[in-house]
Amino acid sequence: MFPRAALVILTLLVAGIVGLGVWFYTGGPFKVWHGQMATGATYMKSLKEDDLPPWTERTKQFLTEWTPGSLDVVGAYGMGGKPIPADLHRLGIVRVDILEDQVRYVWMGGMDHTELEVDRLPDGSFRFIAHYNDEESEVIWPKKT
Repeated sequence: MFPRAALVILTLLVAGIVGLGVWFYTGGPFKVWHGQMATGATYMKSLKEDDLPPWTERTKQFLTEWTPGSLDVVGAYGMGGKPIPADLHRLGIVRVDILEDQVRYVWMGGMDHTELEVDRLPDGSFRFIAHYNDEESEVIWPKKT
């Protein structure tokens, strides 16, 4: 009797381990996060120079909301802050962070980050940096020649 019970337990254990392996291999608990990061990366890679003026104008508007201590920097929009504007929500953006000279449009934050960072430079121009994840970023405007 004991060997049969041990065999059943061993079979269940092996099936459980294989099941967990398949679950993690197919995305597991992180599948939604990977999808969110892919959405943001795809959008940022598709941006063209003609797409940037509306982002610049929106960033200028967001920057007018910043004064020292006036709002929470992280999650000024989203995460308990103001509601995300509908057009940004449709793009999959879950949070907007507003700093003194920077606005971050965040698709994924936390353990890994996918965000469009727009910096106001001292000369009044803007720099766009696409952060696809914590290891991969690129300046998408101004283009390096």
